Amino acid sequence: MNRHSITLPTFFKSGMIFQRDKEIHIYGDAAPLAAVAADFYSADSSASGRLHPILSGKAHADTSGHFLLTLPPLPASKSLSLQIYVENTGEPPILLTDISFGDIWIAAGQSNMEFFLKYDKDFEAVSRLPRNPEIHMFNMPQQAFCGHNSHNRSGYGYWFRDDDSAVNTFSAPAYSFAREIQEAAGIPIGIIGCNWGGSSASAWVPEEVLQKPPLDTYLKAYEDAVRDTCSDAIREVSLAGWTFEDSLQHSIAFEPLLYGMSRTEQLTYMKEHETDPVIPMGPYNFNRPCGLYEQMLSALIPFSIKGVLWYQGESDAGELAPMYDKLLSGLIRAWRSNWQDNFPFLLVQLAPFGEWLSCDSKGYAIVREKQELTASTLPDVFLTGIMDLGSYYDIHPKEKMEIGRRLALLARGHVYGEPILCDSPKAVSASLTEEGTILVSFAHAEGLNPGKGSSDFLLHTEGKDPQSVPPAAVKISGTEVILTPPDTLSLTDGSCSVSLGYRDYAEIHLQNAAGLTALPFQLPVQRRFL
Repeated sequence: MNRHSITLPTFFKSGMIFQRDKEIHIYGDAAPLAAVAADFYSADSSASGRLHPILSGKAHADTSGHFLLTLPPLPASKSLSLQIYVENTGEPPILLTDISFGDIWIAAGQSNMEFFLKYDKDFEAVSRLPRNPEIHMFNMPQQAFCGHNSHNRSGYGYWFRDDDSAVNTFSAPAYSFAREIQEAAGIPIGIIGCNWGGSSASAWVPEEVLQKPPLDTYLKAYEDAVRDTCSDAIREVSLAGWTFEDSLQHSIAFEPLLYGMSRTEQLTYMKEHETDPVIPMGPYNFNRPCGLYEQMLSALIPFSIKGVLWYQGESDAGELAPMYDKLLSGLIRAWRSNWQDNFPFLLVQLAPFGEWLSCDSKGYAIVREKQELTASTLPDVFLTGIMDLGSYYDIHPKEKMEIGRRLALLARGHVYGEPILCDSPKAVSASLTEEGTILVSFAHAEGLNPGKGSSDFLLHTEGKDPQSVPPAAVKISGTEVILTPPDTLSLTDGSCSVSLGYRDYAEIHLQNAAGLTALPFQLPVQRRFL
């Protein structure tokens, strides 16, 4: 029996980290109208054997028992303890120890954000690095519906450092990011993993985001899926599906796919597992509209954070790709509004990919375009490109430590104010010269170089006989790229354009001095002469 009448969110545990320099929010449930108090103590706050709090506060629960206790900010610090208790009851306090203040980032999205460190290409090298006790990690338990508590087996629901084996099943890009930021900023860093493989962004938003066209498509599709379904029947089938999905047997069978399988091995896997139980769309499906927002993310609001790492978009490609900017911008605005904090979002653009299991990359070029559009139109939203890290038969790039490094560069430059090259090269103009070449100018292109491979430039003409062909030659000159058209292509008549990696599957290796690859684009070619 719980001896405490206070219930706190699952991440209020020893070893946790609070956001420095922002209001401290402690919240949960207690008896209606109860007076809930909190005291922070430092390791050296004792005098004559008595502890003296360095910060205290209290708040009364409302008539439903909900309470929110707000305290003024504290700077970066560590080795604190926290007591939370109901006044004048004699009930023992909840004691949390090993508390730090630093910067907290939420690592959100689908499987490429969830992607475990142990699957990373560089896992063995990372395992040999010195441990960093200033990185605090927490995996939000994955809960598809109220009462669902068996999806995760280990490494979820408690704070740990990187000397804990739980780091092996933590987000690889998020861990890489945290390590880079901690070493650069020199303060404690917290990462809260709040993600789920295969999830649509529509599962991570409150319902009001999806109520207006065109995003109401998500709600209408859900309504159509459940309209003629008996509630008892869908519950029975869903729970049977979750019994299989949450089983160790399924986890063991599925894990080789995350390490990487050939296309032949994937086809064999699909054949062998074609009769596996499935969870139908409905109230027990993790991917229903708003479901993960309600079951996972909402518990974090209004806990103060530094910002969000967002790596998602694969599940919103295909026919829905043209509205992805509206979905993503709706998510960003809703999260900021509900937190009442305009914290930064750092986005990862989708990597090249062709086929994986029954998935394909239809609409990926559009999603990438919409990701860049969102980053260019919303304040404090930044995007890094990874068009050099994909694989045709694998939806999961294996160089997640590198992706974390690129996210950290964005944060160091745009959030922490370091004067560094942190953005991916971005084409700003394309023009036809008198010599008949095409000059493409880039921003964020200091030290522009070809990288480790060729990049998929194409020249396009319109008119009676439209063509899309690669250039005959590619030359880098400073922050510009000079493209020589093939002899068979005439650019003197009609309009023309140039693209780089602007296809569902393409590769870009063109990079700047920071090792950041260029973003895909398609631009009209302007004439520089009369």
